[in-house]
Amino acid sequence: MSFHTFVEHVRNPYFHGEIDDTADFAEILDELSVDDLVKRAQQHLTNLLTAQRELFSIKMYAALEEYLNNDIFLLLSLVADALHNMPQHLTNSNIEELKVELLRFYHLKELILNYISEFTENKNVKIVFEGL
Repeated sequence: MSFHTFVEHVRNPYFHGEIDDTADFAEILDELSVDDLVKRAQQHLTNLLTAQRELFSIKMYAALEEYLNNDIFLLLSLVADALHNMPQHLTNSNIEELKVELLRFYHLKELILNYISEFTENKNVKIVFEGL
């Protein structure tokens, strides 16, 4: 996988894409209570931090050379960018904006998983991102 492939298949569509509020996840979010939306957002933030911690831990570092390349760090940085507004919306109890951020996040996650399925032979990378 190259950086150009990453930009073409994940980053550019995500940054230029419109939010599809007719998607399945939009319907799911509309059915959730405010508490459930908040819990979901908090869980995604926790999962991102956990994935980053695992990648940077000494145990994982030894395994990095065996099956990961720099693409996983590009993908994690994009996920971090997708989630960066969530703490503000959680603090301000801005539920409508939180729904929008969750929709963007789910769109990005779908793009990432499609990218990984198409361009990565290593299944460990997919496991990291399915957990987000």
